[in-house]
Amino acid sequence: MSILVIGGNGQLGRHLREELPEAEFWDRSVVDLADTALLGRKLEAVTQPQIIINAAAYTAVDRAEAEPDLAWRVNAEAPAMLARAAQRFDVALVHVSTDYVFDGGKATGYVEADAVAPLNVYGRSKLGGELAVTNLCRQHWILRASWVFSEHGQNFPKTMLRLAREREELRVVEDQRGRPTYAGDLARCIVGLVGQGVRNPELPWGLHHVGGGPVVTWKQFADATCEQASSAGLLGRVPRVVGISTEEYPTPAARPRNSVLLTREETSAVTRDPFDWQRGLRSMLAEWA
Repeated sequence: MSILVIGGNGQLGRHLREELPEAEFWDRSVVDLADTALLGRKLEAVTQPQIIINAAAYTAVDRAEAEPDLAWRVNAEAPAMLARAAQRFDVALVHVSTDYVFDGGKATGYVEADAVAPLNVYGRSKLGGELAVTNLCRQHWILRASWVFSEHGQNFPKTMLRLAREREELRVVEDQRGRPTYAGDLARCIVGLVGQGVRNPELPWGLHHVGGGPVVTWKQFADATCEQASSAGLLGRVPRVVGISTEEYPTPAARPRNSVLLTREETSAVTRDPFDWQRGLRSMLAEWA
């Protein structure tokens, strides 16, 4: 075994399958991360890997409010076990985290050194995973990404496109802002980390924000999705997108009003192409055209 990828069927995992066909992938048919005892046994039996990539997570933000124990097992306890395994093997661990570790109270974008204060169970469980990886594995990259989407799995653009075909008007929150991340860009960034050689990494170990493209609100993201889908011939008509407040769209989990992640030049340098969510959105829609 050279590369072990945890999570092979999610948005990121599907892109990593395309980028790393030689890797071994553990999806839920191999091990459910909620079953930490089974994960422990699987890790005890594994042969020496070159690197471990954790592309799996519990991402149902609202459902996590009713399933906090499950979210914690998948997002915090499982990464802790992966970190211990990576430390034991003396290999690097790549772990993906989220913008939802912040409370959204900052007026400008967030840098890695900013204080964390998650507003919901999902964010707290992901922060737990970050802390576990930081404390248990010396050689690690934690990549914080925001608003991840892809042609695979369920995500915001897919929901908007489905609703756009059903309705003449979409009501979308316009007082939360962030920077979408195409899962294909994130996968290529991880491949760049793997390819550069983990013994002499160009990107220092630790926590890094990743992403690229303009900052938008959810409404603006919906506008872009509908416009590009129309240009690709996927919509017969473009619905009217109406901006609403967070209060007009209550959800079980509170969300940060601002979760913009600021990135450093050294972080972007390891990927083959710069992050660009607008290009990623075109790529996603081209798969359906």
